Amino acid sequence: MPLNNPIKTLQTQTMKKQNLRPQHGSMLVLMIAFTATIVLALLFFALGFVRLTGTQSEQKTAIEAAALAAAREMSNIVVINPDFGYVGLSDSAPVGTDTSSADNYYNQVHGINTLMGTTLLDYIIGKAIDNDELRDLADVDFQKAKLAADQLQTELNRCRASGETALDKDGNVLNPYLAAENAYRANQVRQAGKSTLKAGSMKLDLGAVDGNITNIKTPSGWGGSFNAGATKAGYYASYKPVVFDNKTWVFAGVGDSMKLLDPQKFVASATGVPYQHRTIVRAEAIQDLNDGGIVASTIAVAVAQPASVYDPKPAPGALVVSFPDGPPDGVCALRNLADLYLGTCLADGNDNSDVYIASNGDYPTDPSSTITPDPNWPIPSDPGKQANNACKIAIYDWLKRAGTKANVAAVLAVQNQNWNMPNPATVVWPPGVAGAKPIPNGVAHIFKFTPTGTVFYQSKQADPAPFYVISDQQMMVESFEALTNGAADIVSIKPIDLGPPIMDSDGEVILTKKYDLYIRDYGRRPGKMNGGKHSGEPIDDPLVSQKKVEKPSIRLANNDTGFGTTGLASLSGAGAKSKSEGGGGGSGALPLILPQEDFAFYWSGTAMQILRAPGAYKQFQAGSGVRSTYQVSGVIADIRFRRQLQVKDDNTVEIPVVDPTTGTPVVDPTTGLPSTTPQNVSTKSDIGYVGLK
Repeated sequence: MPLNNPIKTLQTQTMKKQNLRPQHGSMLVLMIAFTATIVLALLFFALGFVRLTGTQSEQKTAIEAAALAAAREMSNIVVINPDFGYVGLSDSAPVGTDTSSADNYYNQVHGINTLMGTTLLDYIIGKAIDNDELRDLADVDFQKAKLAADQLQTELNRCRASGETALDKDGNVLNPYLAAENAYRANQVRQAGKSTLKAGSMKLDLGAVDGNITNIKTPSGWGGSFNAGATKAGYYASYKPVVFDNKTWVFAGVGDSMKLLDPQKFVASATGVPYQHRTIVRAEAIQDLNDGGIVASTIAVAVAQPASVYDPKPAPGALVVSFPDGPPDGVCALRNLADLYLGTCLADGNDNSDVYIASNGDYPTDPSSTITPDPNWPIPSDPGKQANNACKIAIYDWLKRAGTKANVAAVLAVQNQNWNMPNPATVVWPPGVAGAKPIPNGVAHIFKFTPTGTVFYQSKQADPAPFYVISDQQMMVESFEALTNGAADIVSIKPIDLGPPIMDSDGEVILTKKYDLYIRDYGRRPGKMNGGKHSGEPIDDPLVSQKKVEKPSIRLANNDTGFGTTGLASLSGAGAKSKSEGGGGGSGALPLILPQEDFAFYWSGTAMQILRAPGAYKQFQAGSGVRSTYQVSGVIADIRFRRQLQVKDDNTVEIPVVDPTTGTPVVDPTTGLPSTTPQNVSTKSDIGYVGLK
């Protein structure tokens, strides 16, 4: 076998390597090119992903800003409701410059959840007291609150659309749709490419997200509970049925602050509730992205809950129960609030009332003011308008002024708390008269809510004057002889100088056992539309506000003829028990005895006339802006009992002597004339009240 040639073998191997190199280089180039393509593709993908992520991120921020802006606008929208005045999603203190009443003072704004919570709380209190009329009054307001929320819902729905506007409490124009668009555009960072909001794509919807915490607390001082899911952490939950006494309250989605909610939980309408008011804002917008001529669109959605600023109601108004002539201490003694509406003396079926309304200003101080029968008695089950039900109305209107903060246990406790007696117990009357005697001193019992919802009670000495005016468009009730056995004993004062119309220097005054009832309710018709010049707000009263009480200087003699003379001396006659069933026409005897009406009077020379001089009355303070009674207590209702006085003109007259056997006159044998004997008789008799102390 021949041996291999080493040189030839080396050459052959070299040629083989040379032939292999071009193929390996091509593969390397191909691999590099392929890798570069992949890297470039990844880079382009990464860049697109960054653009997409950036666009979506900025769009999410923008749509959330839009939803919050729309919710903020809607939180401030207000409507004027005939039953409550200004109503919105949020409460507001009386600071709105576009809410002025006819007296130039601002009005509060009531949030719809606050209205719902107030009616539920008052219904619970009525149930706890076990009183049908109190529950009925709360139920009437509950139905009215739903209608007020419906009215606001209509306004909110309208303002979802482009170009629609509404007003806030200051009269500023609100445009939720435009606010949402502006907020969206202001939050577009536009990190990459040309990104714009698609024209006209903004869409606002109202719906519900159930189970969130509202800003309305559940009742304090109450041992009861609601159905499962109705409350959360001591607050009512939104869009969950709150069932009590077979009635259902539903609270709207409004919290103590605006916040974003999960869009996946938004529904156009909540389920499982008999009614609802949709307040949750859903904002949707389309964003166009132009990337080198390639246009892509994305949709973004956000959901926001509006907010309410809780109104603490620092001085919602006081209830006053007053006895200027001393408290009744007889068979029908009144010892506490419960005696007014649960006791038998004011609910015996014989205590019908007359109900009046003031018009054309405060009666009687405004010159053109009048009072006429009020057809709007709020308790249809009592057509006779019983005195105890009139008291319930006044007490209920005091309760509802506290809003949602009234403590149930405190209210229940104070209704059975016995009142303090007047100090001193008696005063000498008439003042400056030699034959004066001690008579019961006047007392007023005052009830006010504290900032925490408990009830503060105090008593103060009360005189007949100054009198309260009747607030424009508000209610006054009178019930004669509401207590027929109020005082334990009658008191006779004789002799006493009686002025007009009796005019007797040695007359007699008898303090009877009977009491008449007068109620002035300053909050029966709240709000600017139906509440008159003061919108159903409390009246200023130094007796309640802790200020020094100045006794009025009231001239009641003949020289008062310079005062206005319009107004009748008798207001009764609308169907209630007649005046002065005990005798007389109720005209009194000035200056010590006023007519049987709870106003100041003067003698015109021929007749009694109502005194319209402002100095004789407690009145609303003149001014503007925020009422003083928002922060310092005024009176929302006054329940006032006046003790009847009987005045007699006793004269000595000659009475013929009659033979008791034959019944014929006895003849004086000396004169031949019929025999007479002197006898003291009362030739005039009338009923009135203490005028001056």
